Amino acid sequence: MKTKLYNENFAALSTKQRTLFTELLEYACQSLEPSKTKKELAEQRYMSVGKWLADSDDPMFEGVEIYPQGSQRIGTTSKPVFRAEFDLDFICYLPNAEGSHPDICRQKVIARIKENGNFEDLVSELNRGCRLNYADEFHLDITPAIPDQNNANEYGAISVPDKKLKEWKASNPKGYAEDFDLIAKLEPKYIGFSDRMFANAALEAKNIEELPKHTLFKGILRRAVQIMKRHRDLLFFDNNNYDGKAPISIIITTLAASAYKELVIQQSFNNELEVLLTVVESMTGYIETKVVNGKIEMWVTNPKNRHENFAEKWNVDSKRVEAFHYWHSDFVEKLRELASVTLLPLIKEKLNTLLGEGSSSKAIEKHFEVLNETRESNNLFIKKTGAISTVATATPVKANTFFGK
Repeated sequence: MKTKLYNENFAALSTKQRTLFTELLEYACQSLEPSKTKKELAEQRYMSVGKWLADSDDPMFEGVEIYPQGSQRIGTTSKPVFRAEFDLDFICYLPNAEGSHPDICRQKVIARIKENGNFEDLVSELNRGCRLNYADEFHLDITPAIPDQNNANEYGAISVPDKKLKEWKASNPKGYAEDFDLIAKLEPKYIGFSDRMFANAALEAKNIEELPKHTLFKGILRRAVQIMKRHRDLLFFDNNNYDGKAPISIIITTLAASAYKELVIQQSFNNELEVLLTVVESMTGYIETKVVNGKIEMWVTNPKNRHENFAEKWNVDSKRVEAFHYWHSDFVEKLRELASVTLLPLIKEKLNTLLGEGSSSKAIEKHFEVLNETRESNNLFIKKTGAISTVATATPVKANTFFGK
C-alpha cells in the first residue's frame, strides 16, 4: 500500500499538529451531516410515502417494502454545496411486480405517488424512478425494484428499471450496505502507541494536566468518504469543463472501502490520519479492467452483485474517467498543501479549499469551543499566533468564537 502522501508531508509533524488536523477534519464532517431533527423528518416523510404505496389496491404493490440506500444508509451523507436540500435515496421493493416491464413498473409507482394530493406537486421523474422535492429540506429519490433477474446469488440482490435502456439493471444496495458496515468496523493496527495513547502516557509521566480530550475520527472509512465527496462537490460546482461528469458517490465509496479493507488487514499505522491518507492514495489501484464481449472495459464492481458495474458510463464517455483522475489528483494536492501550514488562520484557508468555508469555519469554532469548555480547569491559553500554551504570558482563552463569528 502507498504511504507516500503521509510519509513525505505529515510524518514529520508533531503529534499535536497531526491530532489537530484529525480533530478539524472530524469536526468539519460533523457539520456536513443532517441534524437529528432533519433525520427524523426524513424518516417520517419516507414512511408516509411507503404507507401510501402499501395501501394501494393494485396487486403489484402487495408486499411493498421501502428501505434506505446509498449515503443515508451507510452513514456518509454530506451536505450539498450551496443549497439546503440533502439527497436521500430509497428503494421501493415490489416482490409482486416480477415479470412486469421495467418502464411500466416505474410509471405505476410514479402514478400511485401522484394520486396523493400531498405528494403530487413534489414529484419529478428520474431515469430509474422519481424524486420528491421537499423545498429547503431534502430530495427523496425513490427507485422501484423487483427480485433479482441476473442470478447474482447474493443476499439483497435486486433489479431496478432503466428508463433509457428500457430494461432491468442489476443492483444490491442492501447487501452493499451490510458489506460496507462490516468493512467500516475493521480496526486498523497501530505501531506501538497511537498518538493519543502516547500523549496521555507522556502527560501521566510528567504529571502535567491533560489538554482537552481530542476527538478522533468517528469511523475512519466513513469520514474519508465524506471528506472526498465534499471536495468533489466543491471542485465540480459550476465547472463547465466537466459539467455532469463528476465521479459518482458510489464509485468513490467503493474504491475507498476496497482500499481500507485490504490495508487494515495487511498493514500497521502510526495514527488515524495515516490510515485516512493511505486510503486516499491507494484507492485508484482498485479500478479493474475486464474483457466483456471482446472489448476491454473499466470496472468498479458492486462487491455484492458482480453483474453491476458502477463505472459503466466510463466505457462510453472518456471524459468521466478524466474527471475522476482530475478530482483525485486535486484532492491529494489539497491534502499535501494542508500539511504545509501550522497556524490556525492558515489552516482554515487550506480547509476552505478542501471542504468549503462553512465547514472549515464550523470546525475551527468547534475546536475553540472545546478549549473554552476546559480553559479554567486546565489553565489553558491561546497564543496570538493560534498555538496552544500553558504559560501565563500568552493571551487567555476567551469565552467566544473566532474568525468573525
